[in-house]
Amino acid sequence: MNQFKTRYNYLILVARFIFTIFFGALSIIMIYVLIKDSKSNNYLSEFFFGIVFNIIMIYLTYHFAILIIKQSYNFKIEENSIFKISILSGRKELLKTNQIKGFSISEYPIKIWNFKSIILYLANGKKIELPQFLYFNFNKIENELIENSITKLGHEKHKWKSFDSRYYEYE
Repeated sequence: MNQFKTRYNYLILVARFIFTIFFGALSIIMIYVLIKDSKSNNYLSEFFFGIVFNIIMIYLTYHFAILIIKQSYNFKIEENSIFKISILSGRKELLKTNQIKGFSISEYPIKIWNFKSIILYLANGKKIELPQFLYFNFNKIENELIENSITKLGHEKHKWKSFDSRYYEYE
C-alpha cells in the first residue's frame, strides 16, 4: 500500500483567520464605544443593545478561533497508521489502526449545498471530523481508509444538538 496525504484547503483557514480578526476587532471597538457612551449618555436601550451585540461578536470570535484550532489538520495515511499533522504547528500525532474504532460518512444540509463529512471514531471515545470543504481530495479519503483496514460503520444522519454541535450515532 502506498501512502496517501490529504490536501488541505488553505483558503478556508485564511478566511477563518480574517473572520476571527474582524469579529475580535469589532468586539474591542464595541467595548470602547460602550465604555465611552456609558459615561456621557443615559440611554439604557442603546447600552443594552450594545452589550447584546458585543456578546454576539465575542461568541463569533471564540467560535472561529476554535474552528481554526480544531480543524487545521492534514492527514497522511500509511499502512497500519494515520498521521494527524497540524497545519499551524507541524506537530504529528500517530493514530494506529487499532486505536480507531471505525469511520462513518455523514451529510449535513445547508440551504445552498449538502456537505459531506467523514467522522473517525477513536477507541478512546474521541471523534475527528473531516468536512468535505476542508480537503481538495476528499473523495479519495474514504477508499484510503477502507484500504487501510479501518471499518466503515455506515452512513449517519446529521442531527443537530445545538447551534454548533451534533449527535453522533456510533459513539
